[in-house]
Amino acid sequence: MTLDDSPWVWQRLDDPEVAGVLADAQSRQYFEPFIWRERRVIDVAAELGVTKNAMLYQVNKLLSLGLLEVTRSEARAGRAIRYYRSSSQGYFVPFTATSAESIHALYESSLDHTRRSVLSLLTRAWSTLAEDPRWFGLYTYGDEQGLKSHALLPVRPASLASPDQGMLQCLLQGDVPAIWDNTAPVSLSREHAKQLQRELHDLHVKYQALHEDAGGEPYVLRLTLVPVSERR
Repeated sequence: MTLDDSPWVWQRLDDPEVAGVLADAQSRQYFEPFIWRERRVIDVAAELGVTKNAMLYQVNKLLSLGLLEVTRSEARAGRAIRYYRSSSQGYFVPFTATSAESIHALYESSLDHTRRSVLSLLTRAWSTLAEDPRWFGLYTYGDEQGLKSHALLPVRPASLASPDQGMLQCLLQGDVPAIWDNTAPVSLSREHAKQLQRELHDLHVKYQALHEDAGGEPYVLRLTLVPVSERR
């Protein structure tokens, strides 16, 4: 399927200055809250933890670049309240429109902010759960087949006698927040690797569809599966 055949609306960004907003994680954070949602400056400012004036500066910049549009205004005493939304539901930034020297560099500039945000959230969560600092640290475990798991845990694993069964069980207790972060190498056939890839996709879609649950809390979900070797 080509971009022209896609059922979604993809706005192509060839202008390097415009493309840079989506290619750079720092700039993109001010734009993401408006993607296909009507938002007010004051609400997004509170969400991002910046002042209203700082957010208004970013919004005006996004307007001038054509990435935002005013959807409606609400009259009130003084200045009217404006609502903004992205100019398109989807965007495509060609690699050639970015300033990145390589795909690796583009990956770093585009995703580094997300990575740091995840680490910051994990740090806060682990600090809250670490009741006994003596057991807060890295747990690395393997068997005759090699490394099984490498994880940072705030508490001692439930079963040191059988870490492959109980190492992460402490995170599954009902009174522990829903947090999961673990690096686990696995050896899979191509068939099983593709099956896992599709199951991760389906799992993401399943729970993403629950975003309108009443009383739902925001979470960050990041799923990564990549072959260690270059064989195909």
